[in-house]
Amino acid sequence: MYLKRAIEVYQTTASATTPMIDSIIQLLSEMSDLLVDVQAMIERGESSDVSDSLKKLQQVLFELIGVVDHQSEEGKRLVLLYVMLNQHLVTVQLHKRYELLPSIQLHVQQLAEAWISARQQQRRQRFTTDTL
Repeated sequence: MYLKRAIEVYQTTASATTPMIDSIIQLLSEMSDLLVDVQAMIERGESSDVSDSLKKLQQVLFELIGVVDHQSEEGKRLVLLYVMLNQHLVTVQLHKRYELLPSIQLHVQQLAEAWISARQQQRRQRFTTDTL
């Protein structure tokens, strides 16, 4: 009982104190893993089982859209990219256009790489200043 409560408190604290950029990278990594799973299911002929995974991918995209700065020009472009990815996921789900999955995977990988690079740059700037 106490262990379960301790785990809940830890998870709440960890999610509340995790920097946003790390959360974004984690979500993109989760998307990438789900896409690999979906492609593996399709290759095994289990295409009827991909619906739940595609819905999870959409949920992750909606979480990502929720943290975008909708006022900035970069944010607006990022939202458009997320919307395009969502539209591809809908097309895959409704029309069984599985050939779109590699393109979605590529976009997710590029986004993850860009966010990782931004995090490294942010950390470099933070730790190379001469102020405390």
